[in-house]
Amino acid sequence: MNMKNNLFKNLGKVAIVLSVFFIISCGSDDDGDDVTADVFVTLPTETVSTYTGSLGYTPADGMGVVGVTDGTATITQSGSSYTISFSDGVPSITGLRFLGSDGAYASVSSDGSSLGISLDDGELAIGATIDGNTWAFSGDR
Repeated sequence: MNMKNNLFKNLGKVAIVLSVFFIISCGSDDDGDDVTADVFVTLPTETVSTYTGSLGYTPADGMGVVGVTDGTATITQSGSSYTISFSDGVPSITGLRFLGSDGAYASVSSDGSSLGISLDDGELAIGATIDGNTWAFSGDR
């Protein structure tokens, strides 16, 4: 039960991060310019790591549901984007790019999916819905 409470508490952090990015993105940037690669950052080497924590996944078809369980999430870099691979047969999330600095980083989506990934002080929190599949992860290095 404590693991579920911890997961929901950390998902709340992800919701706050998403809200902040939404508010910022709706600000006074109506100049018509596209977002350039300059706003995205390269993650520090120590954040490209494996995190251990609570993992939840529900596929769009509802088959093979992974409930809240102990699991891992591993961040890897390929060029200018990142992939998060999970344990327990949970599919990876690919093509991620991050915003941030000073130890706090977040990933946002530009393709209509709902995606909130927060890296802060060695903690990783993920709340994502992509093509009907839902991921939740909260853990640390």
